[in-house]
Amino acid sequence: MNVRNILIGVILMGLGASATASDGMIEATRAQSAEQAVELATDEILELIEAGREYAQEDPERFYVEVEAMLRPLIDFRKFADNVMGKHRRNASEAQRARFADSFKWSLVRTYALALTEFGGGRVEVLAPRRPPRNPDKAMVTMEIAYEGKTYVVAYRMERAEEAWKLRNLIIEGVNIGLNYKNQFDAAMKDGQYGGDLDKVIDAWSDFIDEEEAAAEEEAVAEADV
Repeated sequence: MNVRNILIGVILMGLGASATASDGMIEATRAQSAEQAVELATDEILELIEAGREYAQEDPERFYVEVEAMLRPLIDFRKFADNVMGKHRRNASEAQRARFADSFKWSLVRTYALALTEFGGGRVEVLAPRRPPRNPDKAMVTMEIAYEGKTYVVAYRMERAEEAWKLRNLIIEGVNIGLNYKNQFDAAMKDGQYGGDLDKVIDAWSDFIDEEEAAAEEEAVAEADV
């Protein structure tokens, strides 16, 4: 299992809340600071992971729905997807943008959801900010995740909108996840098999990401064997 996928899953889920979420998760997204939001959510995410192990492999669709419900209020998928489309957004119709946002959302959920169940014995620690934020509604939160004998440093950009914290981007061990997806979309648009056709790229997005993730995991395995 790709460690990066596990880390992204933990971070995304750790900050989520849904209409059916526990009081603890709802309280987390309404916290005064982004750091408090993460701290309040830590116990909730660990409980969710533990519960997911009971059925995720046998009934992944159920787990996907649970993950999507938790992510929905946390991430503005339409805005995130528009950023991923980058310059190609200018040539997209409203219907294409909406369709890609939905495709992007479910590709994100399917890529990272089951990775969560592999997070056994991990430890998450939110670091105190070095200085007060210039804008109280924006924050870059640093988190350390200890997993399989290693400590990974993660940063994510948070913004508070309508009194709730929203995730805007992730940086994991120096890798900008939002920019990474943007580059992948641009690469797909330049790929000869799609011919620069937005509809074809949107239709094939999930498969394209699966191929990219598989290639990245094979590369990571190869590097580990060196």
